[in-house]
Amino acid sequence: MSVRTVLQRADPPLVWLDVVQPAPEELLEIARTHGLQSTAVQDCLDPEHLPKFEQFDTHVFVIIRAFDEQSARTCGTVQELTRKIALFSGPSFLITIHRTEQPWLAALRTRFEAGHAVRPGKEGLQTYLLTHVLNGAVDSYLRPMEQIESRIDAFEEQVFSGRDSDSHAFAERLREIHVLKRQVTLIKRLLWRTLDVVQRMTPPTGRAASLFRDVHENVESLHFYADELLDDANTLLNVQLALAAHRTGEVMRILTVFSVFFLPLTFVVGVYGMNFDFMPELRWPWGYPAVLAVMGLIVLAIYLWVRRRGWLRE
Repeated sequence: MSVRTVLQRADPPLVWLDVVQPAPEELLEIARTHGLQSTAVQDCLDPEHLPKFEQFDTHVFVIIRAFDEQSARTCGTVQELTRKIALFSGPSFLITIHRTEQPWLAALRTRFEAGHAVRPGKEGLQTYLLTHVLNGAVDSYLRPMEQIESRIDAFEEQVFSGRDSDSHAFAERLREIHVLKRQVTLIKRLLWRTLDVVQRMTPPTGRAASLFRDVHENVESLHFYADELLDDANTLLNVQLALAAHRTGEVMRILTVFSVFFLPLTFVVGVYGMNFDFMPELRWPWGYPAVLAVMGLIVLAIYLWVRRRGWLRE
């Protein structure tokens, strides 16, 4: 376990402790020292917990999830895509607990340790710290969503450029678009739950209310962005499926055209291949060439009819 004192003030008393990968017994010791609720401490040990907010007599407990920069491009679950951060906030302390180091939190921690992020005055410093951590976690989704938007734009260009003749590449792109849709759906769902957490934490009035409203607007903006990306991903996926259906229709059209040519010829050949004794055409010297000529005329007539209806055009 790593416990780091990011910020400590004596007037008014305030300490920010950043705890990384604590063992259960170490976490319980921290809970006893600061009077933390035992049920909330148990939630800290659950890596799959979704964003939540709980109000206790002496402190509040918050779970948020931030985007994991080390996540794979093909990940499709909340646990693969994000990392959980638990926060305990009381009148004189802020405790952040997480299992792995996260770049956005390390950068924020460095700013506060250097004193660059602390505003003049000590009133509301605890709320200022808390809202900065919340904003940092929410902002971690911005860059991944911008990358997803760029990938969607690239896919759209490929789709409408007409260069996707390879069926394997087409199927691979369809899978990638489905993964993007899944990731955006998860991000949107997490932002919605985070928005609910921020709404419940926002006091009705005062300086703290303005700070939390800033977080609220940030989450709302990113949630709206995720909603737009989800619409784009759904549209692109529907276009891909429509193109697949169109390709199948083109194949069926070609097969149908061929069947139109060969079905009447098969009928003629079947009639003259029955070999009954009383078929006068079997004894005609010009019977065979006549049948071939009739079959040729049938093919020509069908070709002209099909061409007139435009069935041979691409």
